[in-house]
Amino acid sequence: MFCEEEDEKGKENSLLSLFMKVDRYFMAKCFGQMQGLGIYPGQIPVLGMVSKKEGLSQKELAEILRIKPPTVTVSVQRLEKAGFLYKKPDEKDQRIARIYLTEKGKETKARALQRIRENESVMLEGFSETEQCLLRRFLKQILENIDKIQPE
Repeated sequence: MFCEEEDEKGKENSLLSLFMKVDRYFMAKCFGQMQGLGIYPGQIPVLGMVSKKEGLSQKELAEILRIKPPTVTVSVQRLEKAGFLYKKPDEKDQRIARIYLTEKGKETKARALQRIRENESVMLEGFSETEQCLLRRFLKQILENIDKIQPE
């Protein structure tokens, strides 16, 4: 059969291996572009989410992005230091800091998003709309399935 792995070469083409290669290779390509904008690719989701919903706390941001709070803390600190974000105490609970984009953050997020869209377009060249739709559906299903995996 076409997808069966019959030899050692097949291990290099396992779905997991291919997912990891695609992720690493795409991120490596984007890394240089994002560095030119003064941000790291991992910070793009933080900028994107804060731009969608300003005033989130770091805890809320971590929950929405499904990343660990210390990771969010580091990203927010670096983005704040670079002038992309600022924090403001919550009006009702001074212990909570709310996160907002600066003008520089809004401009940089827009430029980064444009580059990511361009890169995605290049990455999906040769795929029909139907194939892209199927790929999107498959990837969403994979994410849902991964949620079912129980931690040890």
